[in-house]
Amino acid sequence: MFNDDNLDFLTLYWLSGWFGESYEIWKGKKNRDASTEHEVVFPITLVWPLTEEPEQGLVIIRRQGSELVFTVDWFPGEEFPLDVYRSVSKSQVLLMSVFERETVFLHLK
Repeated sequence: MFNDDNLDFLTLYWLSGWFGESYEIWKGKKNRDASTEHEVVFPITLVWPLTEEPEQGLVIIRRQGSELVFTVDWFPGEEFPLDVYRSVSKSQVLLMSVFERETVFLHLK
């Protein structure tokens, strides 16, 4: 996944149960200059819900031993474990993380 040039785009679906049932959708493109063989970096922009000022974020997906984890800049110092689901054609990957009342899907294509 880290050396695959075909997985350049990320859509992040963040479902939260903390303050009522809500969700956010973020989109981003791989930063090839910041990515390495051990981690992939995606600057992201909030696309839902709509805001007057565009909100930005940074997602990093990295290997931690034989597992994958991701970090996001609005939770500094925290790493979230990921489950990996690949399409049959391997052209898309869905990563999922669940913690407390949060469920996150990262769709790479």
